[in-house]
Amino acid sequence: MSDALPIAALPLREHVYERLQELLISRSLAPGDHLVEERLAAQLGVSRGPVREALQRLHRDGWITLRPRHGAFVNKPTRQQVHEFFEARQLVEREAAHLAAVRRTPEDAAELLEICDRADADWRRGVPSQEMAAHTARFHRAVLVHARNHLLLQFGEQLSLRSRWFFAPLVSSIAPRAWHEHRQVAELIAAGEAARAAEAMHRHVALSRNSYLEIHPDGDVHETDLVPVPGTGAQATGPGR
Repeated sequence: MSDALPIAALPLREHVYERLQELLISRSLAPGDHLVEERLAAQLGVSRGPVREALQRLHRDGWITLRPRHGAFVNKPTRQQVHEFFEARQLVEREAAHLAAVRRTPEDAAELLEICDRADADWRRGVPSQEMAAHTARFHRAVLVHARNHLLLQFGEQLSLRSRWFFAPLVSSIAPRAWHEHRQVAELIAAGEAARAAEAMHRHVALSRNSYLEIHPDGDVHETDLVPVPGTGAQATGPGR
């Protein structure tokens, strides 16, 4: 929070909401943190009113919990939230990869492969984790854009915020494997291999889910919550868990 800049533009409540949401996603405001209106207002350079409105909206949107007489606290992702997120992400991104391969143009293929090239170069240079996370978000959004379905894009962008929140602490540990999988998806889309691109994206999301569940301390998840991912020898979460 020390690098937060004062907010001057209107409407303040929207800017305050977006600033706090970014701090939540990046884990600058970490799960379990107590959010104090006065402190947040001072750090953002605004009055308490817009902060209070933003906290109410963040509560409605599931980012924080408002506890009577205790205040606001950053939510910890529950096991149920994690499973619901990954179920939705598999449905949306699998279909997006399929459509992107069917509707690809040479420019689409070049963009996806260029994103992979830049990410590989930055990983070798040792750029900060947040920059690698930005590459990941850019890649997944590009697949959604190239699917050329506006509703699918809207759903995907909503999921992207949650994805960044879940994976912010894990980027450095899963980046090499994830970017190998991104390149596989990009190459299959570029080749017009729609069914294989969809399956590769499905497998990528399943393996990303495993990485989260194996590494992340929240949710009390154990290896017994995982089942094999077909065709990989890896594990994925079982249904209904």
